[in-house]
Amino acid sequence: MATEDARYRSSSQYRVWSYSPARLQELRASTNALAKQQIAPHLPADPAPDFVTAEEELRLVQWATVELLRAGEFLGIPTEIRATAAIFFRRFYVTNSVMTYAPTELLKTSLFFACKAENHHMSLGELSSKLQGTTAEQILAGEFLLCQGMRFCFDVHHPFRALEGAILELRRQAPHEEERIRQAHVRTREILKFSPLMTDVYFHYTPSQIMMAALQMVDAGFVDMLIPGSGSGDDTATAAYTQMRDRIMGAIANCRTMLEEEPPSRLTEFWITPMKPLRRKLQKCRDPARLDLVAYQRSKREEALNKEKKDANIADDDVFGGGGSARDTKRRKVDAVEDPFGPAL
Repeated sequence: MATEDARYRSSSQYRVWSYSPARLQELRASTNALAKQQIAPHLPADPAPDFVTAEEELRLVQWATVELLRAGEFLGIPTEIRATAAIFFRRFYVTNSVMTYAPTELLKTSLFFACKAENHHMSLGELSSKLQGTTAEQILAGEFLLCQGMRFCFDVHHPFRALEGAILELRRQAPHEEERIRQAHVRTREILKFSPLMTDVYFHYTPSQIMMAALQMVDAGFVDMLIPGSGSGDDTATAAYTQMRDRIMGAIANCRTMLEEEPPSRLTEFWITPMKPLRRKLQKCRDPARLDLVAYQRSKREEALNKEKKDANIADDDVFGGGGSARDTKRRKVDAVEDPFGPAL
């Protein structure tokens, strides 16, 4: 039977959406530069447009992620599905710019598509009616774009399942510590519901490493209990175990550092006022062609439809000859005297 780690390493999350910090930063810088290059010809040259930087784009994505989580909670969407929506959303903006596609629109699409991907029933009408000023067409307008941006990888492994397994193991090892374990369970889960979704840990670490980092923030002693300090066996086996443990604990420590940058308290005190100048700056450098995503998608469908009609006419001309319709060209001449059913028997 395949282990949980083996299943994770065969997933698209590991194969397609795992990056080193340097590579992720490089991708975001490239996305930002390409967006500037594409948008600049459509904006006034005097004065020169003041584009948002790659770092500012990341801040805007983080702000929109908070809005997504709040909207998901308001809609009554379960925790894991809100987390899936947040990861879909953050994947999309690795290779797409907020200057091209408005994050306030894509976050609604991410919530709706996460419900479908996780088999959680919420009708399009129900979702749009609960989000003020939102139509069903607006939610659907970005759906295919979202799928493209995620490279059609819809599998998301979360650390919540790993946490439940760790809690069961702690109860087995320390049955007398029930209250301490209960408190650690609640506090760790609160961290996992927010901090990993606001940082890049899903791109860098496995679900179990993320869970251990969050648990270490709450109660480091439990992590030491789950990953004991010394192995058993001869000196060679002990040395190998120690080396492996040091590597694991190093990854957990680095992950913890990232999680501590965005504690759960930030959900209610996120950059409300400080974000306003940055959002105003974004509005001045948006791609004019994609300001209205619904209208943009309609125009793309009309272009595709017109192309299909044009291609169909070209195909008819190839068969029936150029000029005129297929019905009016190259009619077969049948001799009026000749019996179409052949001579008499």
